Amino acid sequence: MITRDYFLRMIHQLAHVLAKVLKSSQLERYDDALEEVQLSSRQLLGMDLRLLTTLSDTEFVRLLSLGDRFDVEKCVVAAELLRLVGEVKELEGEEGVRFHCTTTSLSLFLELLIRESGVLPKEYHDKIELLIGKLSTYELPVGLRAKLFRYYEAIGRFDAAENVLFDVVQQDGTFVVEGLKFYGRLRTKSTEELERGNLPREEVEASIKELEMRIKRH
Repeated sequence: MITRDYFLRMIHQLAHVLAKVLKSSQLERYDDALEEVQLSSRQLLGMDLRLLTTLSDTEFVRLLSLGDRFDVEKCVVAAELLRLVGEVKELEGEEGVRFHCTTTSLSLFLELLIRESGVLPKEYHDKIELLIGKLSTYELPVGLRAKLFRYYEAIGRFDAAENVLFDVVQQDGTFVVEGLKFYGRLRTKSTEELERGNLPREEVEASIKELEMRIKRH
């Protein structure tokens, strides 16, 4: 769980960084903007900008999972700083770095949601949706799509979860097992809940049959 006082202190510090970065970016002072991120990354995460922007999402999660708990505070900071670097790199036209930072930021925000859904404020859900929008035209890594699948289920968008599920299954056949568990959970929901999630019960049953057929074929 989040240690609230420490978390709020870190977010307060980060808010100043965000304001400076965004102002510098608007003035096209990209180096100044990245220097602000560098200073914050060293202060709050103990890593320089190069390391911040080259670690994969799985490496971040592994690093943040050392010890007896997942470091939620540092995960928030890393996700926010990577989101900012992505915005600066988008303005600079550095597509490769922008894509890496944006996808890693999204993955870390989704990790937070999966682990701390009961305490995350609404603004982090808004950030997730913003990042999803920025990446809507790209082919995302399978691992990130699997997290998106869990995210959509968690917020009750069952139709979106199903769409991502079948995309993932096309790339990773073993994910059929997760799909069947998903539909098993949906079977326990009321008709009204399923309709709110835009996935009627008859579609749930049809999808279960389709996944079961996939298993038989393989």
